[in-house]
Amino acid sequence: MKVELQSIAHFTSYLPKACGIATYSVALKKTIKDRLPDLKDFVIAIDDQKDAYRYSTSVKYNFHDRDIDGYKKAAEVINQSDAQLVDVQHEFGLYGSKVNPTTLGQDDGKNFLEFMRALKKPAVTTLHMVYENPPENHRQVVREICDRSYKVVVLAEVAKDFLVRDYGISPEMVDVIPHGAPNVPKYSTTFFKEMMGFSRDDFIISSFGLVRPKKGYEYLVEAMRDVVAKYPKAKLLIIGRAHPQRSPEYYQMLKDKVREYKLTKNVKFINKFVNYTDLLNYLMATNIFVAPFLVMSQVSSGSLIYAMAAGRACIATPFDYAREALADRRGIIVPPEDSEELSKAILHLIDHPVARHRMQNLAYSYARKQTWSKVAKQYIDLFNRVVNDKSISKAEIISSLSK
Repeated sequence: MKVELQSIAHFTSYLPKACGIATYSVALKKTIKDRLPDLKDFVIAIDDQKDAYRYSTSVKYNFHDRDIDGYKKAAEVINQSDAQLVDVQHEFGLYGSKVNPTTLGQDDGKNFLEFMRALKKPAVTTLHMVYENPPENHRQVVREICDRSYKVVVLAEVAKDFLVRDYGISPEMVDVIPHGAPNVPKYSTTFFKEMMGFSRDDFIISSFGLVRPKKGYEYLVEAMRDVVAKYPKAKLLIIGRAHPQRSPEYYQMLKDKVREYKLTKNVKFINKFVNYTDLLNYLMATNIFVAPFLVMSQVSSGSLIYAMAAGRACIATPFDYAREALADRRGIIVPPEDSEELSKAILHLIDHPVARHRMQNLAYSYARKQTWSKVAKQYIDLFNRVVNDKSISKAEIISSLSK
């Protein structure tokens, strides 16, 4: 007899925390509920500040990311609930540690394993970060996360390739479900430019996300010197507030560069964590979106797929996700830390509107295949496979690991 998904717990960061995965989780939860309105669900939220956020009533329990007892309590809350499974959104930085290519293997987010070891419900874990060729300490942590998960989800094929090749994870264990994208009709930029306070003649270049080092925005600002010299009506929008867990010096450095280059009329800082509606309006006003990131080991990017879903021409450095998403002429890849190549790519797209529009169409078609509704259906199908799995061998393994 087939069992229907009736109750689920979400373990994640959650709005109003200023965090890309919090935004992702809210969108995923909403679209799952849209498809399954009778589904019972609740959220266990991870905080990154001493004073807890003012969450919605969806959040049943929340705790600070460095509170070891909080991880155990979170597992207890879920274990005692009627949730059939747990949707876990995982990125190492969420769980009380800073893990990046320079600290890989030193502090691998072992707090999170306290939760997984205490959990007795089957977990479907989405890995938003997967590093290529990791050191052994990090590899072991990721392998344990996978071992304690009923299924693992990644957002791009390249991430699955890494897990199979570099971590020894069985390919049958890993599902690829792409990052969700907004369902946006194709519109020209003119209406949205005027609505957002710009002139219809302005050529809008944008990028968005929490502002921090490694985003490469300094090279984008430098590139604007050549762009503005040829097209004085070009404007760059840097959309997003300074990252709350990073020093504010980087944001100030960008502002100083803008003044130094005499670009104050052409570079605008939208210094806030924009809501979903405003973000889409800014993207719809955009002609070219740029992701000049300096860290190449990035296997997902909500900002890039959102820009593609808005039907915008995209330029990015060759980080893992961009190389996959912008393949087959869906965008332009430029070297990192190279303002000259960045300005050349921007100018090429301005100078060649036919090529730009062709690229926009290709990007839009790619993103249409992964709108949030379609992504939610893939998750629901996966969750239903888990609750209907008659083979208890995996469940027995996870249960024995928890003892």
